[in-house]
Amino acid sequence: MTGNHAPSVAVLILTWNRVDELVPCLESFACIDYPNYEIVVLDNGSEDATVPTVKTLFPHVTLLENGANLGFCKGNNVGLRYALERGFDHVLLLNSDTKMLPNLLSELVSVMDSDPSIAIAGAKNLLMENPKYTWGKYGRVTWGPMLVRTEGRFAIDWQLQEPPKDVDWVIANGCMIRREALVRVGVFDEDFWQCNEDVDWSYRARQAGYRVVYVDRAAIMHKGGSSADLGHRHVFSYGYFIGRNAFMFARKHGNWLRMLQLFITMWLGVLGRMAFFALDNTKHAILGQRAFVRGMLDGMRGRLRPELITVPAARKGRNLKQGARARLLRWLGV
Repeated sequence: MTGNHAPSVAVLILTWNRVDELVPCLESFACIDYPNYEIVVLDNGSEDATVPTVKTLFPHVTLLENGANLGFCKGNNVGLRYALERGFDHVLLLNSDTKMLPNLLSELVSVMDSDPSIAIAGAKNLLMENPKYTWGKYGRVTWGPMLVRTEGRFAIDWQLQEPPKDVDWVIANGCMIRREALVRVGVFDEDFWQCNEDVDWSYRARQAGYRVVYVDRAAIMHKGGSSADLGHRHVFSYGYFIGRNAFMFARKHGNWLRMLQLFITMWLGVLGRMAFFALDNTKHAILGQRAFVRGMLDGMRGRLRPELITVPAARKGRNLKQGARARLLRWLGV
């Protein structure tokens, strides 16, 4: 993991009760071709086997135990300060529900070396369940129902590998931050706790004269939605934080017109989502009775229809359709 001339990188992985995802994430570093990095796991007071597993299976990994669930911002700030104190040239932020790809660090470091005015460089997030699609690429601030829009959300990855480009903000997952920018801009604003902290940091970096860049040829695999997975005992309330932090951001970076725009569009989003779920639930309630009604009628007629003996099993997975309806629903936040 050491190299005499390559810039040093601290890879920060914040985790909370996700040992089942953290282990394959750490195992994926075996593919990395970069010579000078240190993996730092930041544990937010996990109650599962995260801590003993890291100590036993990954003794080369630095483990920092936060002792409690500090949230995304404060939990990662522990690692950012660790990296600053130890003089790392760059910091890579990584979620625990990811897997590394071989060229991630070398590509991001190369972009950082190309221009000292780049504060942060974000990688492409490929959808782990189907890498032909992207989980997301980078973001735009729209002041719409969700404040922001993530470009490349469940979109086909055409693998065009466009050159690095300046964007509004990059996803705080698979992103690299320059040490000098971190010193000047500061760590994450802990008032956000989680959600939109990456938007805020990107804005602050640009206000300080830095560039915020998306790098398409650097990529990670990302499961996504792990902290809201209902299979776990405790999950984050994303609805609360998305609503709260949109206005936290507006208070810092907007004006009264932007606040008004955000208020109106967010209420349009609320009403739109309520209408969608009401209609969708009604449709499913009606369709859910079709088999029963058909069975009643066939029973009254004393017949059996062979084509109705079996039905296709319900498929689980995300809707990756990208039509106008899907785009509208995504704008509304459905």
